[in-house]
Amino acid sequence: MFKAYHRNGRLAFIPALPVGRRRAGFPAILMNKFVWTKEYELGVGVIDDQHKHFFDIVNKIYGLLEDKNTKDDDVRKVVIELMDYAYFHLATEEKYFAQFAYSDIANHMKYHTDFRIKSSEYLERINAGGADMPALLLEVDDFAKNWLSHHILVADKAYAPFFQAHGLN
Repeated sequence: MFKAYHRNGRLAFIPALPVGRRRAGFPAILMNKFVWTKEYELGVGVIDDQHKHFFDIVNKIYGLLEDKNTKDDDVRKVVIELMDYAYFHLATEEKYFAQFAYSDIANHMKYHTDFRIKSSEYLERINAGGADMPALLLEVDDFAKNWLSHHILVADKAYAPFFQAHGLN
């Protein structure tokens, strides 16, 4: 797993010690479904719906981790799906930032930039060939869960009242 922290004003991720159960081909790690709870709700319907869809995609990754017959192409497809949807979602947030002149846009955009960079690195590793796909998929799963949890609970919670004040419920 990875733990998020801030370094020089940027979001960074460091590996945490693996814990939990072991499955053939995967390091020992606690693998769980990503469960939507009320704590993730922002009270901004369009954003909450998009976040829920993110959870669905991350759970597809979890499903591939559990499946002994996962193929490299399955990994490639779900990583692309995650990236595509993330870019769509981040563009939605950014549209509202611009529309409502959100004052903390620069700080929030750092999170978006970090996600775009990291997800592009994953795709580059996949496209380069020779990647250990089970390990890569596990890394993507951990990154997506940690980034999304932190992003929603910290960064997105900060703008929620501002969006609501501008009529987004």
